[in-house]
Amino acid sequence: MAIIVKKFGGTSVGSTELIRNIAHKLAAEYHSGDGLVLVVSAMAKTTDELFGLAYGISKHPSRRELDMLLTAGERISMSLLSLALMEEGISCISFTGSQCGIITDDKHGNARILKVNAFRIHEELAKGKVVIVAGFQGVSTAKEITTLGRGGSDTSAVALACYLNADKCEIYTDVDGVYTADPRIVKEPKLLKEVSSDIMLNLCYNGSKVLHSRAVEFACKYGVQVEIKSSFTFAPGTMIKTEKIENNKEDKMEERVVTAIAHKDNLTRYSIAYTEQMQEALTDWHLEVFKYHLDRGVLELFAETKYVTEIDYVLESKGIKGFSKDYDLCFVSLTGLGLGYDPAFLGKCMEVCTPFKVMRTICTEKSVELLMPAAWVKEAVYALHKAFVKDK
Repeated sequence: MAIIVKKFGGTSVGSTELIRNIAHKLAAEYHSGDGLVLVVSAMAKTTDELFGLAYGISKHPSRRELDMLLTAGERISMSLLSLALMEEGISCISFTGSQCGIITDDKHGNARILKVNAFRIHEELAKGKVVIVAGFQGVSTAKEITTLGRGGSDTSAVALACYLNADKCEIYTDVDGVYTADPRIVKEPKLLKEVSSDIMLNLCYNGSKVLHSRAVEFACKYGVQVEIKSSFTFAPGTMIKTEKIENNKEDKMEERVVTAIAHKDNLTRYSIAYTEQMQEALTDWHLEVFKYHLDRGVLELFAETKYVTEIDYVLESKGIKGFSKDYDLCFVSLTGLGLGYDPAFLGKCMEVCTPFKVMRTICTEKSVELLMPAAWVKEAVYALHKAFVKDK
């Protein structure tokens, strides 16, 4: 019996109608004999609403109590999907993250998975049941409920696929797969049928919202086959490959090729003197940041603006004062092999981006990252895609 792990994101389970449609599509696969493990996120906007309730009561809610509150969202989704499958005549059972053995460290709000001990899933699969798991959550070694941070349901799914030795992990979302750029910005971007795991990881690190970087890290480390698909069509999407991908032999062999363009906007930059106090604060850091950079005694932290209140609170509680903040920034990142080793390619990028007030470039072996005011993000992504991807 093949085991398939399928993860459904918040927009995929955003209403009871969508949940019923998913259950109906899954019924055909269930009768084919595969063992199905379904990982679900909270219904769309539920987590934001729960955050709003918490911050409506406390400016700085306890992270432990916040985890207790936020995990309710996924429990709602898993129960509703279980009920919908039962209506299709399918035997199934739902588990929370703790019930299915996802063991984490004690960092509330951004916990890391230490191990998976999902023997209960094996037991229920052996009985012919579909197993539904609440993503985004686990239980710490101190038996406290924890959440895995942004993109945690993706991480839950790939971690379970690894433990179960699943044949495949499918990530269902509201797009058809991985595109060469955000379809909301670029009209008719290319759908990538395959993408290497290292390139996918780079896209995730640089703002791609299709899959979280921690999930790709799991896939790379343990060789899990991951496919990103549409929850509305269930059609083939984008395979993340851990082995060599066949390229078009007509391509110029050493031409720098941009695989895709990612971006991240709504960023705030913190500039902080790197003192002993700051070093101590970093060793106990638990809040998510997008990027960081240390140069000449000044630490820069780039974080989504929604995290600013909590970052301010952490810094001030550690006695760190005098830091500055720059708002409304973005990174636009071109991803492809060898891009950061070619000054001529950087020159072409900067020529395209002349109108967009680029403030800094960061080059790695697989990317060229451009920092600029967030007001230019759409124009920059569109222009760069046209120059380096559209007709290539």
